[in-house]
Amino acid sequence: MLLITGEDPALTEQVCDGLSQRGIAHSRVDAAHATAERGNLFQAALDARATAIAVIEPVPWRGATPPSPSPSAGLLAAALSATRAPGVTSLLVVTSRPDGDEGIRRIRRDGAPYIVLRPAPLFRLLPPGAARALGDRRVLIPPEVAEAFKDAIPVEALLAAIAKAVSGETPQGKIVDVAASPETSLLEVLARAGARPELARGLRSRIGRWFGQAIARVDGADLRIDGVAAGAGEAPQRTPAEAMAAAGP
Repeated sequence: MLLITGEDPALTEQVCDGLSQRGIAHSRVDAAHATAERGNLFQAALDARATAIAVIEPVPWRGATPPSPSPSAGLLAAALSATRAPGVTSLLVVTSRPDGDEGIRRIRRDGAPYIVLRPAPLFRLLPPGAARALGDRRVLIPPEVAEAFKDAIPVEALLAAIAKAVSGETPQGKIVDVAASPETSLLEVLARAGARPELARGLRSRIGRWFGQAIARVDGADLRIDGVAAGAGEAPQRTPAEAMAAAGP
């Protein structure tokens, strides 16, 4: 059983959804509860008979300023304490902390088996359910859109790295940079969704828009596909504020 907590409620919720889709047993603990004097993460690990602890710290999103607030020393301390619960054998930390950060040094000297994942700036594919509606559709990608996302990775790439770490495929005692690569490019992301992505310059993209073709555009951390409706039955994606409200006090 993986016990997961995080300071970014929206991302933590997406990670939990991704774990569920992959059939990975997990239980979520609110960050405030994890650091409480009573009912803390150590006790939650005992109650859940957890075998691993995962902490999702603030990480960068494409087009956004560096993570704010800074990662909580209290939550990391709670996670390290929880690794001493009977049955817990590993710690997974998703973070933006650099190598020289005190939190990284503390993880290394604590002695608990660990894996640290440091993702490149993240982006989302919107609208929700778009991937299911893209089957064999041509999607035009203006060059400036491809350029804007070249150093970012889709949330799904982070989910895949987390699943790999949890399954034991990633060696412990490692800091892994989940970097942008040809496999995480817009062309590959859309192709895996079943679309036929095509780089389209100036006039080509304008003409495509006039004729209602699907066109990619930048919206902060989101890759939006105009001309593609959300999949039937898809629930709207929660905003960070909505996710925080759902997470409770």
